[in-house]
Amino acid sequence: MSDATSNARLPPTAAPDSSGAVLDLLSTPLAIVNGQGRVLHANAALVETYCERRLAGSELAALAYGEHPLPELARRVAGQPHRLVARRVLLELRRDAPKRFDVAVSPIEWRGEAAVLLEFHALAEHDQDLGEGVDATPEPAAQQMARALAHEIKNPLAGLHGAAQLLERELPSAALKEYTQVIRAETDRIRRLVDRLLQRPEVAHAGQSFNIHEVLERVRTLIGAETGSQVQVVRDYDPSLPDLDGHPDRLTQAVLNLARNALQSGAGTIRLRTRAERRARIGDHTCKLALRIDVCDDGPGVPEALRESLFLPFVTGRDEGTGLGLPVALGIAREHGGTLAFVSRPGATVFSLLIPVTP
Repeated sequence: MSDATSNARLPPTAAPDSSGAVLDLLSTPLAIVNGQGRVLHANAALVETYCERRLAGSELAALAYGEHPLPELARRVAGQPHRLVARRVLLELRRDAPKRFDVAVSPIEWRGEAAVLLEFHALAEHDQDLGEGVDATPEPAAQQMARALAHEIKNPLAGLHGAAQLLERELPSAALKEYTQVIRAETDRIRRLVDRLLQRPEVAHAGQSFNIHEVLERVRTLIGAETGSQVQVVRDYDPSLPDLDGHPDRLTQAVLNLARNALQSGAGTIRLRTRAERRARIGDHTCKLALRIDVCDDGPGVPEALRESLFLPFVTGRDEGTGLGLPVALGIAREHGGTLAFVSRPGATVFSLLIPVTP
């Protein structure tokens, strides 16, 4: 799921002009809503394009066509540091003409009080019959903490790599040496990931061309080493897929996070599947060709209580979980211009990475 924000979006920390004149100059349909779900201001782009009626003073819940999560999201986001995006929400902004929107919900201060800024992005007609969902953007504070943690990881990694090298020299069997080679390769990969975390996004190095199945085979090896024969990891590859331009280490981490989530949920079988998607819609854009990577499992499924906030940092259903695996995977998908989504029911959960190949 990619972020649906427009370049015209106000920064979450901005305090809009008290008259609303600044908002009325923007082409993006926007509304200001207080924490109780009452519309304080709707800009001209929203009213003239989608409403043709006065919205200020109305209740956000009254705009629903059936039930929708916007009032609850507005209450959650007001005064908080994070931002959420409600996907494919069906709203009746214009009477008797319901339409689906992606709605970004961002915390702001409006006339000295905590409020939220809603950005409305209408979906194309061929997307109007899709379902709904919510995703989130990792916040700068979480990124800063990740960089601090990355800095602390570098020294132990060097020790692990050196110890595996020494152990490899002492082992008599070539089969055993394969395991030390996996340890060394993984410490090198994690070191590269740590180096990337320590870099600011604007100075991160360029990507490279690679085959996605090399990434998935690495994930199979790692999951196999962690579980032995307890979990079956099944290949379901499309061999005709073209190479990707990107960061194989980063995508390895994303797929590994998804596979480990499946593993920790109690799955007995994990299926790694690749397919081509033509004219795939990612956020506001449609690309000619995208590569879909599915991590399917037969576990108990995502708990209903976690679905809305699943991609937020530190949200987890396990006592020992960190709640960082999915936000990191989502961030990596976005780095590659892609999206991450899921469908889940008991016995059948699929997390799907969609990465554009041809814009």
